[in-house]
Amino acid sequence: MISLGRLFLPRRWHERLQVDRYPILDFIRREAIPLMKPGLKVLDAGSGRLPEQTLRSDILATGATLHTLDFCAGEGVDFVGDVSALPFEADSYDIVLSTQVLEHVQDPERVCAEMARVLKPGGHLFLTTPQSSPIHNEPWNYFNFTHYGLTLLFEKAGLQVVQKQAQGGHFALLAFELHWTVRFLQTQPLPALLKAPLVFLAKILFGFVLKVPLLWLDRWDTQPLNTLGWNFQGIKK
Repeated sequence: MISLGRLFLPRRWHERLQVDRYPILDFIRREAIPLMKPGLKVLDAGSGRLPEQTLRSDILATGATLHTLDFCAGEGVDFVGDVSALPFEADSYDIVLSTQVLEHVQDPERVCAEMARVLKPGGHLFLTTPQSSPIHNEPWNYFNFTHYGLTLLFEKAGLQVVQKQAQGGHFALLAFELHWTVRFLQTQPLPALLKAPLVFLAKILFGFVLKVPLLWLDRWDTQPLNTLGWNFQGIKK
């Protein structure tokens, strides 16, 4: 799907309007990357291939050693493996990242335990996952999580939760759901002469005109119950 924002907006503005991605990128940049430095080992568990490794250059710029692991081989993937059975010794990494992976595994408790296992004592796990999300990457989309469920998983894995952040509130979620209309229209068997203008208008209306005021309103949802997802930081005890 061609993004009009990518074509016409400054990169920083376009990134901010990606309501399903920006809270995750911002969380890792603010909380995880400042902890990285030369001599530390970082594992991106479920990294995806190179085009999906959005923060790769940010991480490498810290001087830390980055290892990537994904279920599928490809450019940028250092290790091919299953996040429920990580091929690393215990106490191997200072920081583990897991962004938008947990919803795609069949045994979330085991995966959290594995990520905790490979962390050094005092090491940090930064994990993000949806609470409200359309089905994607079918059929490997099994769960959505509340912050209560994530807290339980972290505690069972021997991780102390040091912070949990919602990925936006009600209005950010509403902005995302409205923008999803574009993808919906693109998949419908409509006549081409009708589909093209409808998709274009939806991109303008839901991708920018309504999204900007909704993101402005979202600042007043200070205790989100209706959120896209959660960003968690845990420390291995």
